[in-house]
Amino acid sequence: MTVIVRAEVHHLAVPQPHPIRSSYGSALDVLGVVVVRVTDTDGRVGEGWTTVIGGGGASVASFLSTELVPLVIGADPARVRDLWQRMFMHSLSRGRKGVAMYAISAVDIAVWDLRARTANQPLHAHLGSVAPEVPVYGDGCWVSMSHDELRAAAEAYADRDFWGVKLKVGADLDDAVRRVEIVRDVVGPSGRVMVDANQRYDLLTTRRFAAAINDLDITWLEEPILADSIHDYGRLHGTIGVPIAAGENEYSRYGFRELLEHGAVDILQPDAHRMGGVTEFMRVLALADTWNIPVAPHTSWELHSQLVCCGTTALVVEYYDWLPEDFFAVRPEVTNGFVAVTQAPGTGVSIDPASFEKYQVAQ
Repeated sequence: MTVIVRAEVHHLAVPQPHPIRSSYGSALDVLGVVVVRVTDTDGRVGEGWTTVIGGGGASVASFLSTELVPLVIGADPARVRDLWQRMFMHSLSRGRKGVAMYAISAVDIAVWDLRARTANQPLHAHLGSVAPEVPVYGDGCWVSMSHDELRAAAEAYADRDFWGVKLKVGADLDDAVRRVEIVRDVVGPSGRVMVDANQRYDLLTTRRFAAAINDLDITWLEEPILADSIHDYGRLHGTIGVPIAAGENEYSRYGFRELLEHGAVDILQPDAHRMGGVTEFMRVLALADTWNIPVAPHTSWELHSQLVCCGTTALVVEYYDWLPEDFFAVRPEVTNGFVAVTQAPGTGVSIDPASFEKYQVAQ
């Protein structure tokens, strides 16, 4: 039997080229990338990673090294779901969200990459893809941008024939409405505009904001209120005239089940780097198929384009280059607003060895 004989953990920190602020004003100037590389008995290597926005990578790397690596050594890659369950149960008392799930995600992606490479198949084919390509929309229109910078960013995406453009909005509702108007002007009356409030509002503010942008034909309003307020999402859904998207801050299928049972959203936004990797992402994709809910994954278009194409309700993937192009040795390409599935074995994404030297955080 082939088993995993080695598991390496690398903590990288990638500075962002421009100052970035969330809707709350938090600094997002460094992206943490925690990479797991697993090697099996035959010397084959699988690579997985998770991204931690604005810090926290050291905690994930530590949890991996001390808590999960001992479970990974000796595991059979063919029994990846069994490994996932053992990691999940081992981590229950230390958190079913956050650090533990980021760590599980990195391991799970690495093991699925290894499995697909062993089968000499692209991961999407290994899982059973149903679409040859997926459209992308442009993100990165930050609330910290001036109005002129916002317009330029939206124009850059429109010029590349992207599916749509998403912008962030903050506490100043007059400014938020103006920002939506700017992006609508850029993409024209037939273009798609998505708005992300990053959990900045309460119920009343959300209703006021939705009323103010109701005639601007918004494709979705993303996370207007605290992600944990699933009951309140249910109160908003279907009453504000704008479709609601959420899910990036759910860390397992159980949270997504609650969103669906409460009738809380129109679009699900799972993130394989946060919610348990490929194993849990595919479970949520099956839930979405069952409930006939569109799926638009959160960030990481490189990986998510290769996963969401395996579901029948795939809508679009989110494009933003948190990581420079030379960070990767191999990754999919965006052409005319679409990402094609890759033909290389594994996830179709691998990190350039030089990036480990360039961005490695000292232990």
